[in-house]
Amino acid sequence: MTSPSWDTCRAWWPHTAQGVVWLQHAGISPPCSRVLDAALAAMQAFAQRPHTYYRTLWHAATDGAREQVAALLGTSPSRIALVKNTSQGILLTAQSLPWRAGDNVVTLAGEYPANRLPWRVVEQQGVALRTVEPDAAGRFPVDRLAAAIDAHTRVVAVSWVQYLHGFRVDLGALADLCARHDAFLVVDGVQGVGVLPLALDGVDALAVGGHKWLCGTEGAGFLYTSERLLDVATPRNVSWHSVATDLSVPGREVAVEPGLPPLKAGAERFEEGTPNTYGNVMLGAAATMLAELGVARVWDRVRGLLDELVERVRAKGYTVASSLAPDERSGIVALGHPAHDPDELVARLKAAGIVAIHRGAWLRLSPHFYNNSADLDRLCEVLP
Repeated sequence: MTSPSWDTCRAWWPHTAQGVVWLQHAGISPPCSRVLDAALAAMQAFAQRPHTYYRTLWHAATDGAREQVAALLGTSPSRIALVKNTSQGILLTAQSLPWRAGDNVVTLAGEYPANRLPWRVVEQQGVALRTVEPDAAGRFPVDRLAAAIDAHTRVVAVSWVQYLHGFRVDLGALADLCARHDAFLVVDGVQGVGVLPLALDGVDALAVGGHKWLCGTEGAGFLYTSERLLDVATPRNVSWHSVATDLSVPGREVAVEPGLPPLKAGAERFEEGTPNTYGNVMLGAAATMLAELGVARVWDRVRGLLDELVERVRAKGYTVASSLAPDERSGIVALGHPAHDPDELVARLKAAGIVAIHRGAWLRLSPHFYNNSADLDRLCEVLP
């Protein structure tokens, strides 16, 4: 199959025809026609043939989304649970692990709250929380984490890509380190999946919301779990969709009472109850789109745009806070200027129809594959 041109992809985003330049995909991606059309078709099918809802839509949306996400990641659908967002995926993981006396969790300073607060809850249960500080350049080389990990480390919890400035953690090296200490590697992947190629080897849990680089929608994401984690994970949130027996059929509850019925064998045990059907349709459509484009090709495109962006803003006196080392960079570039406050820059861009955000002391820019050099022309015309 021939991949569509980038100009063809650009036409999938209605806002581009309105002159809006969106450089905030690390926050949320606007809807594209491929994802919108899938959701509208599903809604129309339900409206026109409601009697076929469960047979043709509910199962197609849930089972289909697991299959489509699994295909994008190169894994089995049995490893994928459909969740609301990154936060829920990390919470479910943290609460399902069998914690032992003396356990500790190693995480990074400056993590987004989705990968910080769930571990503070665990800390209240007697687990030690160790926070690793970055080096002087804001980086988190694996050797800094190694110094905090010991025989009592149960979990290493990191964002693959740091949301503030886009530093990318070396997951392969970190997975090897975790394996040597028999620790679980839990990853907030929302700032990388969909734009960066990913190898899941050694990752035990990967939580991703669908509304950023995946180009899906809010309220529909996924949790990937390794077989190793599934072997020990016992969900604390258990309801009718978590168990192997379909208890929605009258009379079946008699066969499994008393006590808790056996859980589903795969990651689906984390799904609890009624899903976000249309959100999952959109998640699946987005995953299919990215799989067709090829994430490696997407990253080549985004990296090229970022190279052009960095060169042009540096010529205007901006400094780049993000690491540009090949193995540490991501789709995020954080910029600073000694004469301009980031709030001022965001407001100036917004007035010109260019959407960005500031994080800390930096202007954060995050283009995706459908952005182009004309968008960067607009940006550089407006930046002082």
